[in-house]
Amino acid sequence: MHLVGKVNDDPDKENFALEQIGNTIKQNREMKADSDKKSSTHGATVKRKMMKEERTRMLEEKKLKKEKERQKWEKGKFALKSIVAEIDTKVVELGSIGGHLLSRLADKGLTYRITSNPIEKSIVWTMAVPEHISQLSPEGLEIQYVLIVSEAAEFCDLVTSDTLLDHISRVRSKYPLYTVCYLTNRLLAYINKRENEQYKNPAIDSGWRRPLVEEVLAKLTTYYARVHSRQCADESELAEHVVGLTCSLASCQFRKKLTRLCVSANGSLIPKDSIDKNLIKGNLWLKALLAIPKVQPRFALAIGRKYPTMKSLLRVYMDPTKSVHDKEFLLKDLVVEGLLGNDRRLGEICSKRVYRVLMAQSGSVKTDDIEDGADFFTH
Repeated sequence: MHLVGKVNDDPDKENFALEQIGNTIKQNREMKADSDKKSSTHGATVKRKMMKEERTRMLEEKKLKKEKERQKWEKGKFALKSIVAEIDTKVVELGSIGGHLLSRLADKGLTYRITSNPIEKSIVWTMAVPEHISQLSPEGLEIQYVLIVSEAAEFCDLVTSDTLLDHISRVRSKYPLYTVCYLTNRLLAYINKRENEQYKNPAIDSGWRRPLVEEVLAKLTTYYARVHSRQCADESELAEHVVGLTCSLASCQFRKKLTRLCVSANGSLIPKDSIDKNLIKGNLWLKALLAIPKVQPRFALAIGRKYPTMKSLLRVYMDPTKSVHDKEFLLKDLVVEGLLGNDRRLGEICSKRVYRVLMAQSGSVKTDDIEDGADFFTH
């Protein structure tokens, strides 16, 4: 009792103790507030980081999806959906031809547009890039092909009046780089019918004479480049031809372009009984050598053993210190394994042929002419 009374008798000490307690409580509150603030800030930071990572992931997925779509486009996956046949209104007005044609295009799910083309009774094709790919590949593809649809009587009139060649010139002036094809319907049936009518009624002279159709069609092939003709037996065959042509034009835009060194059909030139067939099929250089006429598989293997790549052989062929004679006979002494085990030399003829074909200055000359010296010593 004496001690308590003594403490109570000292107000300064009591105030100091209360002040310390208050400060401690205040400090605890401030520490708790700081801790809560830090915890809240940390949580917000973690949340922002997670949101950023999610946005980055979504952007990457979107980018990857666009890249996959672009690759599909380049591989021609959207070709049939993108090609549009622009059909002149005059074609649709050709009675049964127009009906069969539009029905078959619709059955195949191919897009067409009836319009007024610069050349009457023509069909041209366009290929627009799909909207979801247009940003990646903004330019569409130009399909350089024009089809002229003609009824038999109309085509015969062009031949008889000697205006077919003028018509070709008019088409070529509008489409100078295009392949032109004249598609006729029931042409031979029409000619035969008219001849039979004339034969049965010789007294009635209608003035009709059989047009020189065969001669004119031959001229289209021999006198013109990229001008063709196709005769269809009826409207159904004509419609099928246009549908098949549309599909082919769509897919061929995305085929790998052939180069001068491409070998047809992945080694189809290799004899089936060749024991080294698998080895050659797996080596592009050997297949290129085999594409040179009169170069047998064992000749190509002999060259490949000495010069394993085209670059290694061309390095010697393009050496300015060597004479043309030395280069021509560079391969003549290479050892070729004989069919019966007896080895032999490659020979001068094969050596000369390989050199002159690979080093030819013009791709338009024939290999036999090259071997005889054409395109080589005339410069």
